[in-house]
Amino acid sequence: MSLTDWLMIGGSVVTCLVVLFLVGRRNESKVRRDWDLLLTPRGEKVYGKIEGKVRTEIDLADISFEHALVYRQLGTTEEALRLLDVGYRVIEKFAPDMLRLLAAMATFSRMVSAVAPVTPLRPRDFRVVQLASLAYLNGMLHQFLVSAAERYRLKVYILGRSFGLATRFLVKSIENLRTPTAEADREWDQIDAIRADLQTLTDESLDSLRVLLTAIAREDRQDLLRQIASR
Repeated sequence: MSLTDWLMIGGSVVTCLVVLFLVGRRNESKVRRDWDLLLTPRGEKVYGKIEGKVRTEIDLADISFEHALVYRQLGTTEEALRLLDVGYRVIEKFAPDMLRLLAAMATFSRMVSAVAPVTPLRPRDFRVVQLASLAYLNGMLHQFLVSAAERYRLKVYILGRSFGLATRFLVKSIENLRTPTAEADREWDQIDAIRADLQTLTDESLDSLRVLLTAIAREDRQDLLRQIASR
């Protein structure tokens, strides 16, 4: 066969793979929409309770960080650092709570027979390089897993690792700012990036919680709903 023939065959294979990928993504989106209709009023109530608590805490931290950035721009460094401490104290409690919730979600996902398809984290949604790298890893490993349950637990695991990493970076940046250096601008930029990424991680975690609650509602597992509601 000539080089031209091989190129035509290669081009056809690539085209087929792209088409199959797009069709698969479209089918997954349709299946996910169908699953969302299964969430019961009790499931919605449990989700609303947890979402309200999570949103309140992350928003409180976000407001503190936002005001700290404003005071820093105004040159009031002492007040800016105080507000950073306020925000960090919220995250110090919030992050372990999220890690426990994600761990429970991974455990409960093994107690249902099926879950809706999930999409992996997207690197472009993150500003901290290391978190974007974890999202890239999520997307890569996602392709090698067969079942929706395995992909779900992978995403939940990556979310947990990302929360831990973001918290450690936040602590390090705040500590560095207590010793004035030429790198202060970089540390403030890092804090602003972490602030945005924590919101993204929270959104993705709540979306994953909704997927799990829908699976539980589908099988009418009231015992699991009660356990999640108590957390």
